[in-house]
Amino acid sequence: MEIKTLSISLLLLLAATAAGAEDIDRIVLRVNEEILTLYEYEDRKAGEISTILADQRLDATQRQERLEQAGKVVMQSTFSEMLLLSFAQQQGTRISDSEVEETVRGLMERQGIETEAQLQQALSDSGMSMEDVRSNARRELLWQQVVGREVQPKVKIGEEELRAYYRNHLDDFRTPEQRQIKEVIVLESSGLPDAELRRIADEIRAALAAGSEPDTVIEPYREKEVTTGLIDLDWLRADELEASLSAAAWALAPGDVSAPIAARGGYHIVQVSDLRAAEVKPLAEVEELIMRREYGSRFNRELRLFLSGLEQNAYIVEDLPPESVGYRNLGPNLETEDELELFRAPVLDAPGEAEAAAEPASG
Repeated sequence: MEIKTLSISLLLLLAATAAGAEDIDRIVLRVNEEILTLYEYEDRKAGEISTILADQRLDATQRQERLEQAGKVVMQSTFSEMLLLSFAQQQGTRISDSEVEETVRGLMERQGIETEAQLQQALSDSGMSMEDVRSNARRELLWQQVVGREVQPKVKIGEEELRAYYRNHLDDFRTPEQRQIKEVIVLESSGLPDAELRRIADEIRAALAAGSEPDTVIEPYREKEVTTGLIDLDWLRADELEASLSAAAWALAPGDVSAPIAARGGYHIVQVSDLRAAEVKPLAEVEELIMRREYGSRFNRELRLFLSGLEQNAYIVEDLPPESVGYRNLGPNLETEDELELFRAPVLDAPGEAEAAAEPASG
């Protein structure tokens, strides 16, 4: 049985079956006063598996690799979350009920949920309760406060650092030369002998090079399905064309027409209409991108250091499911645009999202 065909409910059933006679309330991880039960772990793992199966960007190999790591990823993200929540508890960080309700209202607005009835339906579709929503909202607000107080102030990027990054990464901001290209193909599929195809291609090339109107030259052949019409390939980089066509096009000046090139489908006659020279974008155009990139990198580094410090001083007890063993070694190798996504609990899925996630993913 392929795991990608399993529904959410079946995944949960299998998780419970796999546990056998084990108590689903067994504590599999304790971080100070925070605990994770086997049931909570299996529930989160089922959600992670659903997300992987629904991710259309993954090919079959990538999906299988992610599925094999699901237990470790869930345990690692939950461990990070528990470290932060425990620290918040120790520091006396509190979230008021009014803040929680405001967060829930904001969530409803972002997802277009206008009434309490719609919210209840969304919760039903997602297999959640209002208690779940408020609990997740409170946890999210807690880690936002902790990270905002303990990590973000350490992330600072000066003007000179931006300029240094720009100087050291000029290739990242280089726009390669582009050429505006048109072509006509004398078609192999016409069934004419190769010598005749080449003769027609030479004739078309000579007429275009002499300045004749392309439609006038090509149309008689196109009507007989000997050629294509004039194909506008628009602006292309050299690596976006077949190698032989690219070499020919990049040897031309604007307005020039290439000799016939034997390539896929027949003989190609290429014309370059215009070109854009390669250039490096000025700092002013990419400053915001650099800021985001560097801020994200430094933020993730500071967050890891902060979590590492919490881990060293934490009381940790593990009774792990076998597939999650080694989860702490996973952390430094995880790649994510936002490290906080590793332990941000979803407050509420969009209506219908749970069902969509349960559908088999292609690939």
